[in-house]
Amino acid sequence: MLNQLQTVSKVIFATRLTALGTFVLGTVLMLSFYYNPVGGVIYMSLFYIISMLFLNGYFAVRLLQLFFESAQSRPKIIQTWGILILNIPVGYFYIQWGLEIYQNATPVN
Repeated sequence: MLNQLQTVSKVIFATRLTALGTFVLGTVLMLSFYYNPVGGVIYMSLFYIISMLFLNGYFAVRLLQLFFESAQSRPKIIQTWGILILNIPVGYFYIQWGLEIYQNATPVN
């Protein structure tokens, strides 16, 4: 899939889809942990956060590369980069909220 991202429009579409998917899946994981505080979900969430960090990092670098290569697409690239960056505070909030839930959860014997 990554080798098919040759045009600016395809990279922008894939980045926006990734940003939306990251947000939605992170929200689902967080809500599932909130309503069912099982210790295993926190480890799956940690793996999810780390893997999405790499995926979003790839798209951030790719957009930066396209920013310097394609002058006519810079406004769309900046807008898409902003959408991608919006996931950072959301992810930080989810990490803090998850750690708080994990600390207050009672262990199941």
